[in-house]
Formats: sequence, structure tokens, C-alpha cells
Amino acid sequence: MIVVPALIRLTYVSTLHPEISLTDLDALVAKAAVFNQDRDITGVLAVDHNRVCQILEGPRRQVEQLFGSIRNDPRHHTVTEIETRTIEASSFENWGMVRRDMVDMVMYALD
Repeated sequence: MIVVPALIRLTYVSTLHPEISLTDLDALVAKAAVFNQDRDITGVLAVDHNRVCQILEGPRRQVEQLFGSIRNDPRHHTVTEIETRTIEASSFENWGMVRRDMVDMVMYALD
């Protein structure tokens, strides 16, 4: 019998340090896309000025490890977990990570 790991959706918000530019952020998202796909993690990131909202989906262990790294990342602060819940399938297909507008993020979060 094959055991499929439980999938979770973790949503959080944080505040970027002022020295982080959109160019820096785009480079980070591109790097995260590759890193996340290698770990079966998908997600979406929205930025409005210096506020970040991100949804991560994937196997519980991988998502929780990634979120631990995010909490310790000096490029942002006030990392606040909004919700973690079990899901049946990813909402983000094969996206490793993409950046979207904040309004789009609200629609994903409410799904």
C-alpha cells in the first residue's frame, strides 16, 4: 500500500525590510520556484508596498520546514502565520512559486 503524505496549505503575512527591491523580490521568486518544485511545494506570493502575503501548499513536512526557514529570513520581519489547513490537492497546479497582485491573493486565500 502506498501512503500519500498529507497536503497542507499554509498562509502567512510579513513585512519586507525597506532595502528589498522588486528586482530582489523577482529574483527570490524565480529561485524559490525551482527550490519548491524540487520539494513538491507550490504557492503564490503577493506584495503590496512592503507587505507580503504568501500561500504555500505541499506535503506537511516540506511546507513546515520551508516556513521555518522563512521565519528566520532576515529580508523580512513580523512573520505571522494566518492559517494552516489540510487540503486534498494543490490550488496552484505546477507553480513552484509565482508573484501575483494582492487582490488575486485574497481570492486564492478565500478559496
